[in-house]
Amino acid sequence: MSKRNSLLHTSLITTSSRFLGVGLNYAVILILTNTLSTDESGMVLLLMVLIPAAALFSRLGVEQWLVRDVARLPETDTRLQAAYLRDAYKLVLCSSGAFIVLWFLCVPVIQHRLFDDAIHALPLWLAAVGILLFNVVMINAAFLKAVHYTSASMLVQNSLPAVTFLILIGLFWQLLTVNQTHLLLYSGSLLLAGLLSFWWLRPWWQDLLVRHNSRWSMREVWQQSLPLAPVSILAFLMLWTDTLLTGWMLNNHDVALYSVAARLSFVSLFFLGAMDATIYPRLLRIHQQQPEQAKCFFWQATALVAGILGGVTLVLLLLSDVLLALFKPDYLQASNVLSILLLAQLVRALSLTFSFMFIIKEQVWYLNTLLGTALMVDIVSNLLLIPLYGIAGAATATLLANSVLTGGVILLFFKNRLLSEHGQLY
Repeated sequence: MSKRNSLLHTSLITTSSRFLGVGLNYAVILILTNTLSTDESGMVLLLMVLIPAAALFSRLGVEQWLVRDVARLPETDTRLQAAYLRDAYKLVLCSSGAFIVLWFLCVPVIQHRLFDDAIHALPLWLAAVGILLFNVVMINAAFLKAVHYTSASMLVQNSLPAVTFLILIGLFWQLLTVNQTHLLLYSGSLLLAGLLSFWWLRPWWQDLLVRHNSRWSMREVWQQSLPLAPVSILAFLMLWTDTLLTGWMLNNHDVALYSVAARLSFVSLFFLGAMDATIYPRLLRIHQQQPEQAKCFFWQATALVAGILGGVTLVLLLLSDVLLALFKPDYLQASNVLSILLLAQLVRALSLTFSFMFIIKEQVWYLNTLLGTALMVDIVSNLLLIPLYGIAGAATATLLANSVLTGGVILLFFKNRLLSEHGQLY
């Protein structure tokens, strides 16, 4: 295998793209935390969780369906690829609209329970449209991932929203701290990101614009994508339930401390996301076309994940206090919380390649069950530990839940012999 096509080489390229996105996102957060009060920072950081959460639920697993099915198509068949993308847009447009209406109805509750009545109503109303805009970015990024434009996918998904936010912050710097302008700019950044994300789809513009009959009806897309939705939804909730429950049970100040620690712990997951974008399409293709090589590739990928994520976690642990101080000395209060969360994310990362095999072998039900069980452990642990230990309790809940998830995934992987065919190992 040539260096150009090697797993390690491609992983390094996509990791670099992912790291660029990480840097830009943290540039946004650094500017906000150093410019705004801790309470105001807590509000914008929580809003930056709520919109992606609502968007994820509204996508109904379409991005997973798009990656899975488009990755199997011939790379030169842009017309058929565009047909899948167009059908994905149709479902997401309708489902996003339904969730926008639901968001409007819930604005009073969100304002009171999650933001302690400190946020104005206007930013919450405008943020609802961000559900659709965020979905546009994510669907386009998923499509680019499926057609093996991996670096472009990483840039669209991770860097583009941060770049547009930074541009708007620069343009409206004098108004940033006035009347919660920073919250309005967040919604504006999603609008720009959604529009600009189409630039990377230039090879498919002609096929997208030409009127064709739909390959799939919305009902058919929904039926195929919905079984894949719990994987993404439960995985997201595993990452952000603690932040949401912290917002529900504690004040905006604590939300800011926990949000910064959580986002720093996710640095390791950004590296994991880059390997996800590289490993999953290759593992899927090898499993279908060269099954005799699947076992070797799987263990190479598993070792790569463990090695890179272990090293990243160690570096972050050594630099934890330095990193927290960058946001503001006040955030050093979250030092112990960050250490617990970094360990939790390492444990979670070790389940990546094992989880892929449940999807490839069409045993998603097991994965959904394990994710659901871990999420219940997370929620119950948060409800018990946050009142006793505050944000440290929330971090401990994450560690417990991730340990249950990874342990269960690995146990069932070997029990179900997912690297075997008719009982015989490849």
